[in-house]
Amino acid sequence: MLIIVYISENYPYLLNKKITKSSKLSRTNVISITVLTGIIILVGIAILHSFSPVNSDSLVFAPPSNIFLKAVKSAQGSYHYMHTKGGKSLPTSAGNSPHISASKGNLVEIHLINEEKNQPGNPSKHNLNIDEFNVHTKDLGYFQSESITFLADKSGTFDYYCSIHPEMRGQITVS
Repeated sequence: MLIIVYISENYPYLLNKKITKSSKLSRTNVISITVLTGIIILVGIAILHSFSPVNSDSLVFAPPSNIFLKAVKSAQGSYHYMHTKGGKSLPTSAGNSPHISASKGNLVEIHLINEEKNQPGNPSKHNLNIDEFNVHTKDLGYFQSESITFLADKSGTFDYYCSIHPEMRGQITVS
């Protein structure tokens, strides 16, 4: 009892001081960990999506064959697809869409960009379709792009085309 009286008379600040446990996780750390976890989950979903072909219900863990195409209008006024790599056009015969080759059982990823400039009052839209592999891109406006992955699970020669411009046609051979 004597000790309590001595402390209360000589050290009043000791009685008013609250004893708190220090937390190792601050609010900032909890928020940072939550944001980082969310980013990791989103990246994981994007990676899994890249292994999910449009014509298969299962994931295929293999690197895809990448095909880069751009939709253009030739100097003669005809619409066609053109091979591209690194933003540069690869040589093809003018006005003809390139022939694409793929191996059966492989993943194929087609990257399409619309590079036809819009005319006043006439917006340019293009898409790409391969019915046999359930490949259907959305209608792309000027400088829009879309990538679509499919499993080349059938042998043969198949047409790819733009549903907006029927003259935009090419062939893909799967062997």
